[in-house]
Amino acid sequence: MSNPSARLQRFRPYSVPVCLFTLVAAAALFVPPLILDLSPRTYAITAAVLVLAVTSAFPYAVAVGVGTLPLLYAGAGSYASPQATRGAPSASTALRHVGAGVAYVLAAAAVGAIGLGAEFAAPSGQSALPAALRPSFMIVGSGVVAAAFVGLQLWRYEGPVGRLEARAVAGTVALGLLLVPAARVALWVFGDAGPL
Repeated sequence: MSNPSARLQRFRPYSVPVCLFTLVAAAALFVPPLILDLSPRTYAITAAVLVLAVTSAFPYAVAVGVGTLPLLYAGAGSYASPQATRGAPSASTALRHVGAGVAYVLAAAAVGAIGLGAEFAAPSGQSALPAALRPSFMIVGSGVVAAAFVGLQLWRYEGPVGRLEARAVAGTVALGLLLVPAARVALWVFGDAGPL
């Protein structure tokens, strides 16, 4: 019988991509039927929303992936493995960082778009909260992905959490914050880039 701690340690290097994929899949599978009915039509609408979100957010995703390369080269953080921040990054490390950054931004846009779809499709009944205090599920969806990224990426650093370099923590949080507006940017691009 395998030690649970050993299994958890083996999962550590893959935790961010696996968990973010799981978040997207869970949002796509379970949120739409909660708002609409459980039917092929609901999932067809969800698929259309995801395609629009991914295609609209792609330019932002590439900009984030490429634009955050200075953080990687400064050793302050990476969308790829935290070990990539040690030493001088190679070209393959930079490509992994950009690829992971693009994927994570698209994941945040997808979950945020599902949240936006839920807002549009939900019945407009009375809520106990005033309109100004109701959360935007588009931002909440992207924020959940960002929080999962930051938490899991910091966990992936080897050693106790208390001994992480402040620069690595700040860089990872900054990378996570860039995921939050992904769905909003996708909506802005889809809406012909009018006022944000």
